[in-house]
Amino acid sequence: MAVEYKHKEYFKRLPGYSTDSFTDVENAKTRCAFHSTWLTNSSPTITYALEDSNKTLVATLEFADSAKQEAWKTAVTDLFDGGTAWLADGIKLFKIEWLHADGSVSATSSF
Repeated sequence: MAVEYKHKEYFKRLPGYSTDSFTDVENAKTRCAFHSTWLTNSSPTITYALEDSNKTLVATLEFADSAKQEAWKTAVTDLFDGGTAWLADGIKLFKIEWLHADGSVSATSSF
């Protein structure tokens, strides 16, 4: 059965840092230094992949239901709005894709 509550987040390193590419997924996760709220609030299942010649980390987050996804979104938005750094310096969230149950893109936000 397809997961109904799923989205993808795209991260990259900003120009001017030691390198703009990641060596592997673990290196990318370490460099991003995700805040614990991003990783654990509402217990998402998170899978990671590198794209764009290892310059983009794609995190796919899956939630059991709409309430868990909305609780996660609220918690992360509160971090951002409250001025809490939830990403390491030099890392930027530049796109989110909200997905339909079949995996096709429902909506995209670019930053």
